Amino acid sequence: MENKSAQVVIITGSRQGIGKALALSYARAGARVVLNARNEAKLQVTAAEFKAAGYEVLAIAGDVSNWAFCEELCQKTHQHFGRIDVIITNAAIATRGAMEDLEPNIYQKMIDVNILGSVYPAKAAIPFLKETKGSIQFISSIASFYGIPYNGIYSGTKNAINSIAQSAHNELKPYGIFVGLTYVGFTQNETTKEILDTDGKKVVLPQRENVKKQSRDIVAQSIIRQIQKRKFKKVLTPTGKILSLLARMAPGLIRLIYKMNLNKIKESSS
Repeated sequence: MENKSAQVVIITGSRQGIGKALALSYARAGARVVLNARNEAKLQVTAAEFKAAGYEVLAIAGDVSNWAFCEELCQKTHQHFGRIDVIITNAAIATRGAMEDLEPNIYQKMIDVNILGSVYPAKAAIPFLKETKGSIQFISSIASFYGIPYNGIYSGTKNAINSIAQSAHNELKPYGIFVGLTYVGFTQNETTKEILDTDGKKVVLPQRENVKKQSRDIVAQSIIRQIQKRKFKKVLTPTGKILSLLARMAPGLIRLIYKMNLNKIKESSS
């Protein structure tokens, strides 16, 4: 029997990675989950895994940097489940490379996916979240505390999300809508995770072996607890907490650290 009182959670970029881990955690807890990704065929593979395990999911493929699709995403969710309780704007893409080496179109792509792809679905969900006094969760990164060399546009887009979330947190509070912001640190990714190369083509993300990474499940559980407690800001990993402190108290020290390790950072970004 369908549990119509169970939470309905939309998670963008949930075909794999942190998004999929979030979806699985919510589904195990009894929530009805809406999966989203751009690739229809690959998204349906993920949806089939959830359904085979007995979880109630709805898969809606589409590009969250497109406003019309985001309206459709929320409308279809509401039509199917009758409510929306949580939306997590997890979809994002990364790139690496020096400013002079990146093709100009990469900047537009990063802005479209990482900024508009977070703002549009959140904005489209607001009318429905007013009904349930629900939650919007923005996913940022510890890279947003201070621009990382050879990761400038990624750091910049995540920094923009910080400001947007801060504004929305105060704007929507009178309506009973919670807005949260998570700064994610280094996370274990699937070996198939892709990023944009300097020419704009997708390449498999090189695996970093010299940094300690959190598991996707731990990250997902941290985000869910944050939403449940309605805590606005949460910084993940010890490295993230240190960077957050230094960015506020000693930004010059971060500049010095980056300067001293510039070659290492460049090598890990190539």
